[in-house]
Amino acid sequence: MTGYRPRRPSSAPTAFDIAERDAFAVMSAASLDTVRSSAETWRNGLTAFITLVTTGVVIKGRDTTGDLSTGWRLALTVLVGGGLLAALMGLWQSLAAQAGTRPRAATLSAVHGRYGSVAAYKVALAVAAARRLRRAQYLVAVALSLLLAGIVVTWWAPADAGKDKPVYLKVSHPGGPSCGTLTSADGGRFRLRIPGRHDPVVVPLRDVTNVAVVRSCR
Repeated sequence: MTGYRPRRPSSAPTAFDIAERDAFAVMSAASLDTVRSSAETWRNGLTAFITLVTTGVVIKGRDTTGDLSTGWRLALTVLVGGGLLAALMGLWQSLAAQAGTRPRAATLSAVHGRYGSVAAYKVALAVAAARRLRRAQYLVAVALSLLLAGIVVTWWAPADAGKDKPVYLKVSHPGGPSCGTLTSADGGRFRLRIPGRHDPVVVPLRDVTNVAVVRSCR
């Protein structure tokens, strides 16, 4: 700045000022290792979490969604899939925070030119790693929310109404096809309970020309 002249401090730094400066220098020097150590802990926890959830989805996924309708199954897929994706993204961010990224400056002159000192360079790396770690923590929160919503869906989603419908047997014979629920098939006879009739229809096996399983007798 034109006309600027440095001015001499009015008093020498106190012992407290010097101690604070030295403490801050120590803290700054250790900040990168501290952040990366925290990121490693998050990485290990996320790895175990993803392994556990993925194993549960693979083992119980089919049994969990087998009785749900298509709409609820799609919602559960989106929630669980989104939760796993968010967890994987969080794992990637924690890995990047723990292992570091491509060096921003490869030579000492480049470090001095951009950051002024090696200490400032380390602080910049620590700040970048801390940002990635915060992103990882945010993504973990999103993953847990989605997976918890998926669990709630499995608890409260109604079963597919189509799976509760009775299965009917359609028996073709010379007297015409008879359709109803099978009550017995012993003694050489089919016994069918026809909707709307009190007594079952008895069809001798020798007269049967065709048997088919149907969802409806209409």
